[in-house]
Amino acid sequence: MKKFIPILAYHSLDPARFKNKLAITPELFRRQMLWIQGQGFQSVDLEACASRNWTEGLLERQVAITFDDGYLDNYQHAFPVLREAGLKASFFVTPEEIGKTGFMTWDMLREMAEVPGIEIGSHGLHHKTLTDIPESEAWTSLVASKRILEEKLGRPIKAVSYPCGSFNDKIVEMARGAGYLYGCAASHVHDRRFVGNPFLLRRIKISESSSSALAFNLRLSGFYHFFGRP
Repeated sequence: MKKFIPILAYHSLDPARFKNKLAITPELFRRQMLWIQGQGFQSVDLEACASRNWTEGLLERQVAITFDDGYLDNYQHAFPVLREAGLKASFFVTPEEIGKTGFMTWDMLREMAEVPGIEIGSHGLHHKTLTDIPESEAWTSLVASKRILEEKLGRPIKAVSYPCGSFNDKIVEMARGAGYLYGCAASHVHDRRFVGNPFLLRRIKISESSSSALAFNLRLSGFYHFFGRP
């Protein structure tokens, strides 16, 4: 019997800045990472998830950790905890936002990228939903963001996270054509025809609704996607 590798999707660790459910406190993030570490989960990267069709055996306990948007608090609060716990993670950033107030800088990203297990990926050139803009602009967003990140960080960029998790068949085709090896969608990818597609790795949003031990354990179980929408 197979189950899905839980791919956790975090955003901000600054609830004071973002008055929405997607921002959790640094303290909650630390507790969750220490729980993952203490419960013997194997931290895996997205490349491993893609190569395994993001499934695992019934007795396996794997987890992948991702962050979207490139907020400064990711560097200030998430990165030290991940490094301390020896956990792998992917951070998806938007080149046009890098260095702006409240976002990570290029120097921060270079420092993070030097740490084994930390991956930097593209979140588009700007945070525009790719399915809502002309195809030519979507293509430029995918290609240019990858090129800029590779030039600035000096390493290949393999992963993309579609802004707002939105995609269609054409966007997925573009991501492949732009040279990405795998991509992350949002937690709303339910169609069974998407299962195993490396460009539609399905994630689980982590928010304040995931704060209890029971809720977080359910998301780590490998069976969470079978229950439908989060």
